Amino acid sequence: MNKMFNSKQETLFMAKESPFMAKETSANQFIRFGLKESAKTTDLGNGALKLSTTGNDFVDQFAKATNYKLPRSYEEIDNDMRLLWSQDKSLTVSLTFYLRMITRIVVLPNGEKTQTTQRGQGLKNEGIYRMIWIAINHPDTFWNNIVLYISIASWKDIIMMLSYDLQYNGWNNRLLDWNKFGKLILAGLENPNSSELIKKYLPQIKTTSKCTTLESQADTIIAKWMCSLLFGGKGNEHNYKNYKLYRKLKTSGTAHEWQKLISQGRFLDINFNTVHGRALAQLVSGKFLANNHLEEKYEAWIETKPAAKYTGYVYELLSPIKKGYENNNKLKKYQETTINKQFYQLIETAKNGMNEGQSGLIVVVDSSSSMTSLVPGTKVSAYDVAKSMALYFSYLLNGIFEKTFMQFDDKCELIKWKGNTPVENIQNDRCEAYGSTNFLSIAKTFGNILKKGVSEKDFPTGILCISDGCFNSIDDNINNFTALKNKLLNYGFSNEFVKNFKVVLWDIPNNFYGATQTAFEDFADTPNLYHISGLDGSAIAFLTGIKGQKSEPKNSQELFESAMDQEVLNLIEI
Repeated sequence: MNKMFNSKQETLFMAKESPFMAKETSANQFIRFGLKESAKTTDLGNGALKLSTTGNDFVDQFAKATNYKLPRSYEEIDNDMRLLWSQDKSLTVSLTFYLRMITRIVVLPNGEKTQTTQRGQGLKNEGIYRMIWIAINHPDTFWNNIVLYISIASWKDIIMMLSYDLQYNGWNNRLLDWNKFGKLILAGLENPNSSELIKKYLPQIKTTSKCTTLESQADTIIAKWMCSLLFGGKGNEHNYKNYKLYRKLKTSGTAHEWQKLISQGRFLDINFNTVHGRALAQLVSGKFLANNHLEEKYEAWIETKPAAKYTGYVYELLSPIKKGYENNNKLKKYQETTINKQFYQLIETAKNGMNEGQSGLIVVVDSSSSMTSLVPGTKVSAYDVAKSMALYFSYLLNGIFEKTFMQFDDKCELIKWKGNTPVENIQNDRCEAYGSTNFLSIAKTFGNILKKGVSEKDFPTGILCISDGCFNSIDDNINNFTALKNKLLNYGFSNEFVKNFKVVLWDIPNNFYGATQTAFEDFADTPNLYHISGLDGSAIAFLTGIKGQKSEPKNSQELFESAMDQEVLNLIEI
């Protein structure tokens, strides 16, 4: 392990072994039983029986995606990457790409676009550090795939890689191949398809007095180095004539034209079509439009759009609704319209390439007390994330259970979203999180409805449970997944119904118990049990079906394999 990414530099300016686990669980029942016994553990909250692994290291990390929202140390990532690389190099790179990938139609290096939406988790820090690991330990693989990586991520990631190298190792002890990085950036500047974006992300050259943080020091050093590559000289020498040329090049970019207009005070000249999705949400949620007399112009513009650009997470998009409600501040019409249309864009993007047949899944939200704690790496509770995703899934999953969901704590109840738009749905929701995590109450509610004479064919064929996974413990020495199936049988459901009943566990960890965890109900090859995680819900399409998908996943392992079998991931070269 390279220890030079363990601690950052104090300043950049001078004073002035995990055990091997095979990808597929062994078919030998003696080995399987022994491995499962050694993996037995309990969750941090309620002591329920769990497994510390699914028996597949790739599935384990795939199902911990939400945990990676909180930036991890290079040492942690180094351990994970070494473990995966020793088993399957190609899958290791694919998982790296998946964790970083922004969900969208991807423009490939040759200028062509993917046929359908490519789905990932948008985890910037995790993706960048995993790519740094590959660059240091397997440089040929890194350089074979870096252009493809940029297409699924951002050119800004390249600047961040260089910045981290400086922040941890300093100029004299850099570990990355800056010569090749320089050639990569110069080639990108010469390419008309990427030059404007690179100009946008090129860091500024600042005076030493204004470089008050390690990050700003690194940015200035990178900027001076780029200046030397573009206009001559050495990367660490002062050349004010070249600095002027560098600034002129950066300001000539058009990718951030709206930002330049704002800095120049030319607010009325802003073309809202050029503002990217996250920035649009930020402009609209605050007082910018009102303070600059742009509300009328913006409202006329947004009303003409069937959907509005957005590539962030759904919980980020919907958070202003709750804030407005809690502070007794009513959202303005154009703010509501923007949130609704950006939400519709997220749904439209997710449905692209997705099989839109009738889904038999019903969304189930964990509303226990632990869910009121913050999700690591965010400023929102696990419950708020879960409710946002529940609304997202209710619009995404077709079938008789769309626009409804179930919620469980001590007991479980069926709830219908009220209102005609996403904003109205959230505003009309009065559910709260409290009580225990009685996962088996789901089966009890099913049983009560069956007793009323509702036909088995009208029931959901599975649940999509959004939870922190810390279920109540059971007296019997079985896990909650098995106990749920047993309860359904006891309540009168047929063997065929229970055998085929799907349980999708979408993990949303939180800090309630003082630490994050991801523990599993059973091994990755357990039929009709699916462990998945992340803050981008579009990944559910790998279960419901992608056009061209070889077959429907039958377990967690096949779900992971389906996520790795995407058009852009199949272009990775090892």
